[in-house]
Amino acid sequence: MKKKIKGICRICKEEKELSFEHIPPRSSFNKGRWQSIPSSKYYQNLENFLKEDFKYKGKIKQGGIGEYSLCIECNNQLGANYVNEYKKFSHIAMSIISEEKHSKVKCFQFDISDINHLYFLKQIIAIFVSANSPEFTESYPELLDFIKDKESNLLPNRYRIYMYLNNEGQIKNGKFSFTNKHGVICEFTYPPFGFVLSIDNPNRIMEVSEITNFKYYNEYIKKLEKAPIMLNKYPTYYPFPLDFRELNESM
Repeated sequence: MKKKIKGICRICKEEKELSFEHIPPRSSFNKGRWQSIPSSKYYQNLENFLKEDFKYKGKIKQGGIGEYSLCIECNNQLGANYVNEYKKFSHIAMSIISEEKHSKVKCFQFDISDINHLYFLKQIIAIFVSANSPEFTESYPELLDFIKDKESNLLPNRYRIYMYLNNEGQIKNGKFSFTNKHGVICEFTYPPFGFVLSIDNPNRIMEVSEITNFKYYNEYIKKLEKAPIMLNKYPTYYPFPLDFRELNESM
């Protein structure tokens, strides 16, 4: 019998039985086998991990990547409200960047007029909330308010969200970190997307496309025939935040 896991739900903040939250959603290519490698081991053996022939026997896990971080009700609510928009865009992006003829292309343009930008953005914020500890939203409660109200576009300007494409390198888990250049950020990468949540940094992060304005999605934007977005594609071989060097670039 499967062991029940109790804890604080990241969204409702109540102590309940927690369900497994796929991060990103299971329907966005997150349902296979994966190898768990402790971050300390990865940092200690970074040069070896960057070699194509290096083999590390980490723990093999089944069923996709995620956390026991949400109660059943909040998990289901995300699925009903936001996941479909994320799924639609992820399948479009993956189908295009995976084509052999696009293997050397570094920037892509998409028409996302059929994507609800607001719901897509809320799913991204939900990923960051789910990936971090319950204490994360004690410091940043406005993120929870934004997720909980399906139609709200009230996300304070202290939060800026960026996006890029990815289909090579390592997955990044979305947990917050402190950087010398950009201050507090969370970076999450799982093909075909990478996302960055920047907190209290007034300066734009130039390497990646800002999508903070997705919060202003409304009936007028919904009726536009075209909604183009340009996204750069980056590798994530190195574990450091916003480090997009290729394998052959020196440390």
